[in-house]
Amino acid sequence: MFDLDVDAPNIMPSRYRQVTTATVASLDPDELRTHFSDREAYRRSRFVVARNGDRQALVELARSDDDALFSLTVGARTIAGADECVMVTDPAVDCGNSSHLAAVAAEHPEARCVIVEGRYEHISFLMNPTPIEIEVLDIVPPEPSKLVDQARRVLDLAEDLPPIILRPTLIDSRALLAEEQPTARSVLVPCRGGGVDVADIEVSYLDERPARRTWALLGCQRSQQIHQWFYLEEAEHQVDICPRRFIDDAPSTAPLLGRCCLREEGVETRGSVAFVPWGSSLGEVRQALEQIVDAQDVTWTHL
Repeated sequence: MFDLDVDAPNIMPSRYRQVTTATVASLDPDELRTHFSDREAYRRSRFVVARNGDRQALVELARSDDDALFSLTVGARTIAGADECVMVTDPAVDCGNSSHLAAVAAEHPEARCVIVEGRYEHISFLMNPTPIEIEVLDIVPPEPSKLVDQARRVLDLAEDLPPIILRPTLIDSRALLAEEQPTARSVLVPCRGGGVDVADIEVSYLDERPARRTWALLGCQRSQQIHQWFYLEEAEHQVDICPRRFIDDAPSTAPLLGRCCLREEGVETRGSVAFVPWGSSLGEVRQALEQIVDAQDVTWTHL
């Protein structure tokens, strides 16, 4: 009658129309089973958010005929009790987006089932939330981080990806400069669009090909290559701000998204770590996230 494994991770409906609501006199599982059995139910109705005051329980229905417009329920069971559910109303949440639901669930770690009334007043849920946590490592400024912003924009529209939580790790290049070249009074950065402004230090921009002087190059290997081309020698002092430096210095098997100037097109993956070009497109970020997910053992019960 029921084939859903209620202990499976990341259970959520693929369509909000699978979820309906009802006000009930009691949230006791036996009384819910009696209340919802032998009743007509719409052909798409599989789950009921049963409400009693400010408390809820989640009920699964079994119908006698899945093809008829309406049919009698032949069974009902509580799959998340009142003590396991939390109800959140947030019109910014897309209830068809697993990562949106995962973000809500992260704010309620005590709940086994998060029920959300979200955008368009749709209602859905995420039960047994176990999202993939992906570290997004980027260098700032400019701020906000382009890579973090792109990854968030991708997930905002990714209804076909399992629940993902992004964990930004932002490294400030100005702090690196102060740590590694504390006496520098002149700094060369890759371009004016980088947004680097350091108090009491003269800032020059490599893409403007300024007159050669003694400076600290705040850039990566590509910046050093361009410096070599312009001035026929490498910069004597360099603070390497390539994200690879920080990833390689602390290797991990945890999912991670980064970017690199030496990668001009496409996505490079190394296990659960993916790199996109510095000027990555949203499509490349999407591809990187997909490849990170593929490298994980993910269970997403998308009904």
